Amino acid sequence: MFAKAVPVLGLILASALIDSVDAFWRMNCAVIQTGRVDPVVNPGKLAAHAHTIIGASNIGVNATHDSLLNSACTSCEITADKSAYWTPLLYYEHANGSFEEVPHAGSVVYYLGRGANRANIQPFPKGFMMLSGNSALRSYDNTTMTYSNSQYKGRPIADRVSFNCLDVAPMAEQPWMFNTSCRNGMRAQIHFQSCWNGVDLYKSDNGHVAYMSAIDDGICPPTHPVQLVHLFIETLYSVSSVVTSDGGRFVFSQGDPTGYGFHGDFQNGWDMDVQTVAVQNCANTDNAGQISACPILQASQTSAYRENCPEMPAQIGEPVHGTLAKLPGCINVVSGPANAASTDMSCPAGSILSPISTTKDSTPRATATAAVGGSFGLDGYKYLGCANDTAGGVRTLNALRTVNPTNMTVEYCQAYCMSRGYRYAGVEFGQECYCDNSINPTAVFGIGACYYQCTGNNTEMCGGSSRMMIYNNTSPSFVPTTSTSGNAAAAVASTAAMAAVPAAPYASNYVGCASDLVTNSARALNETSLASVNMTVELCATFCTVTNSYAYYGLEYANQCYCGNSLASGGAILTATSSPANSTCSMRCAGNATEVCGGSAKLTVYQNTAYVAPVIQPSVGKYVAKGCVTDPNTSGRALAGAAYTSKTAMTADSCVKFCLGKGFKYAGVETAGATVARSTPDRKVIRSNRVWFKTKMRYLFG
Repeated sequence: MFAKAVPVLGLILASALIDSVDAFWRMNCAVIQTGRVDPVVNPGKLAAHAHTIIGASNIGVNATHDSLLNSACTSCEITADKSAYWTPLLYYEHANGSFEEVPHAGSVVYYLGRGANRANIQPFPKGFMMLSGNSALRSYDNTTMTYSNSQYKGRPIADRVSFNCLDVAPMAEQPWMFNTSCRNGMRAQIHFQSCWNGVDLYKSDNGHVAYMSAIDDGICPPTHPVQLVHLFIETLYSVSSVVTSDGGRFVFSQGDPTGYGFHGDFQNGWDMDVQTVAVQNCANTDNAGQISACPILQASQTSAYRENCPEMPAQIGEPVHGTLAKLPGCINVVSGPANAASTDMSCPAGSILSPISTTKDSTPRATATAAVGGSFGLDGYKYLGCANDTAGGVRTLNALRTVNPTNMTVEYCQAYCMSRGYRYAGVEFGQECYCDNSINPTAVFGIGACYYQCTGNNTEMCGGSSRMMIYNNTSPSFVPTTSTSGNAAAAVASTAAMAAVPAAPYASNYVGCASDLVTNSARALNETSLASVNMTVELCATFCTVTNSYAYYGLEYANQCYCGNSLASGGAILTATSSPANSTCSMRCAGNATEVCGGSAKLTVYQNTAYVAPVIQPSVGKYVAKGCVTDPNTSGRALAGAAYTSKTAMTADSCVKFCLGKGFKYAGVETAGATVARSTPDRKVIRSNRVWFKTKMRYLFG
């Protein structure tokens, strides 16, 4: 019924290796940079192939421990860890020779207490760097072994890499891409060396580190007596979201279609005091990987890592996203079994190199939040604290809501509520504002987790995930509205009364109760939304199917309506036995107490049975539809010769007529109401345009 969604990090983490672990901590990390950046192997220079990097915002070709530590933010959920971690990008090579990036949302990083000497494991020292894996490998090396003795058996170091196909039935992990038909994603996994010579922070041949005898356990060789905390990284690729075909194959960015050459890099950027205490007190503690079980880490944990530290602008001036004519760099795809040669993975002398932008390193961001009872924001406003939201099935502030995805600040919310006659202003999710003249009497203050930065000012905090920061307008000149519509106190009373009234049966087009906000940011129905204190199922249906034309509509939190054409962002239809269960859709609609309008981050989803999916015209005159392509991810448009916009009358015919009249060879539409054209052929046309081409010309299906 719904389109496939990209697997969400952290949802499916169990593996044979990790299941056996007793002591570790695990953190989720989002992408912070993509491109040919590798300050470990290629400091100050262009790297040979493209990487996905997670961690510190200051990562770049010249990154050092000090510059990483000085980053404004990190894309990992432990803010005291400003290290950088990176692995190669994965692409799908189509039969026509183009390469399509395989989506993924970041990586999961494990710090494990492992080894015979685990009681004495040490933190990574300041300035430490290492690389695990060999990008040139194209077959399994069963001869190069780890250190062993009579008591501890060695193991092929090729076992440092493994792949897990997450499908309906579990499969045994393998050290290569043995199966890429995985409904829930293909997970690439890499173990790092845990044995250090105690002298060198980095050696270009990686000789300063060695693997334990069993790679993830065992003993260290005498040449490397210092046992470090064991590092393990998982990257989940959404292989099922790529439309595959005969003659195509998945290929890593260094030209590896096998997976044997998967690898990972690590550059330490930890706050050393925090890492030292965490390794001493938490890496060897049986805590099921929970950061919350380690006080020194919990003190800097945030679930808003993705929102507070989004992906940085690319430092390398070349495309890496979308569909490309070739792999970034001078890469040849080598299938093996022989190793790839250096000439297959590097540019020859004299090649024109992609430009490297000079980036100014950021500095740590200070965030301002008033003490409880203190003044903050506009004159007269006092901070009441961080409270839970939807307490007792009603928002903590319930009368009015607005969203500002790009410019929300505490002051914006205060001004919005004050201008509408509401004394209390509350911010949450970094971008949402709530108003009321009463506070839900069941709300609990002082519970914490208000750590989302405001979208309009990253030095301010705007609540958290279902956590609201509330401000009280104490100005004696403030005159509140006399309206009680949606008032939290009244809503709580009516909720108690409506609980005794059976809800009306769901309509025949009801799909079910679905999870929402799986990633604490992206919605399951994510096209457009409406909030109203008079929300009903009928109001939402009209908004999504008449005012707007979408295939599905859903309601949640009693007063919110969302529209979309598929269930995205990891959302899923719940059942009576799932966790959570479909019974969590239990909130009565704010405008009709006999109807159910979802729950807390749970949607009651309906199908628009009259919806007709848009049809791609195979041709318009002499122009033929060739495919969906993307705009350049640097600047400008894929088709830049001429353009016009129409929000009400855009059609493929009018687009082609416009471009033909101006003598252009390409015509394309995007964003529902824009037409663009270009005067010269371009075989690198890329992003979200549907493009028509004249039949007598040879043009690229992008």
